[in-house]
Amino acid sequence: GNPYNLSVNSSSFININDGYYFFGAELVNWHVAYEKCRKLRSDLVTFETPMEFDAIANYLKSKGERKEHWTSGNDLGKTGAHNWFTNAEPINIGKWAPRQPDNAGGKEHCIHMGYIYGDSTEIQLNDRPCNNDPNSLFRYVCEAPKQETISIVVWK
Repeated sequence: GNPYNLSVNSSSFININDGYYFFGAELVNWHVAYEKCRKLRSDLVTFETPMEFDAIANYLKSKGERKEHWTSGNDLGKTGAHNWFTNAEPINIGKWAPRQPDNAGGKEHCIHMGYIYGDSTEIQLNDRPCNNDPNSLFRYVCEAPKQETISIVVWK
């Protein structure tokens, strides 16, 4: 939804199924990715269904994209409780890479999508350090808020 009635310039966003997405090309940490999406009046992507994840993964594959991309997923509130940042819902779309999330080194709290292992053939989810790690600078996917139609009644 659009709780703050923010206008969204969708010209830089790509329409995929029922959503509008922006694919940031810069390599940044999770926090900077979040800020960049907010500056576009959008949020880091939240996959509400496996079909939405597959649609974005298929778009990336169609572009030959092999880089990782940040999502809104994290367990910053409570280690091991992985939720989407934008709606606080658990990440339960069944798209984790094998043996993930693993919180390697006790410092992996933000979720990205990509070809996780050298021999990966599918785009999947994985946890990585949110910042302060040169190996955790990724591209990002922003999702525009869903547009809503409203009716206004004015009494004279």
